[in-house]
Amino acid sequence: MKNTIKNIGLFAIVAVFFASCEDDNDNTGASLLNYSPATVTLSSTSNTVFDESAIDADDESTYVVTITATLPSPQPVNAVIDLVQSGGTASASDFSAGTITIPAGSLTASADVEIMQTGDIEGTETLDITGKARANFNITPYTFSASIENDYINDHLEFSTTWSGSYTYELSTGTAENTVDFCGVDIDVLAYELATGNYYDLGGTGSCTETGSMGELPDGDYYVLLYIYGNPYATLGQTEIVPVSISYSQEHFDTSGSFVSEAVTLATPEQELLAVAQITKSGYNFTVTPL
Repeated sequence: MKNTIKNIGLFAIVAVFFASCEDDNDNTGASLLNYSPATVTLSSTSNTVFDESAIDADDESTYVVTITATLPSPQPVNAVIDLVQSGGTASASDFSAGTITIPAGSLTASADVEIMQTGDIEGTETLDITGKARANFNITPYTFSASIENDYINDHLEFSTTWSGSYTYELSTGTAENTVDFCGVDIDVLAYELATGNYYDLGGTGSCTETGSMGELPDGDYYVLLYIYGNPYATLGQTEIVPVSISYSQEHFDTSGSFVSEAVTLATPEQELLAVAQITKSGYNFTVTPL
């Protein structure tokens, strides 16, 4: 009799357990409904033709494409869309693409694609941009097509000229020494155009390192000149060489190098002009020949 009662109690517990499980399934059935991914729509009103040589850092319309993503209704999670290249002849160095993030609960957001000034001689290029969604979102088919024309070509040759250093010598009495700072010599750097006799400034600030650039000048031959604007040591009777290091470079081109001129000494008088290099300019190409 006790065994019978015990078995009846066990069956009752099992029955309650299964009934409870069935109730739980009924209560959570709504969470098992099929989910339909939200669809993102992309759009842009930006320019489709960009003149690379006319890109202006202060005018975003000359180099920025803004693409906007829109949802039909707010979503409980962020919608993240990467802007990627889907076609065209442009390379990765020609542009920089951002990522659109629509925050949870919002309907729209934007990101930019920036057109870059590469300095390469490439001709007209095309660029196709599309969106690629992360996670569970669909994107309405969309392509932004741009044309990049009129290559930006750097036609400036940059110069940096320095003569830092010092020289110590014995005074005539032989009992003391004197040290002079080469930076005490004030040197200006000029470009001299052979065809016209015109001078162009490559650095004349009074600093011991002068910088300047040579560009937007007529094709032809030029000399790089060192002009001794001031030399307080000229009367000391010392003829020590003041080494002048000149470096040059042209961004995006292989035109670069440096050389040291020994044309200046502590005795070089003021207002002296010394030619230290010859430059031939042809379009955006420069040939530098130290003298």
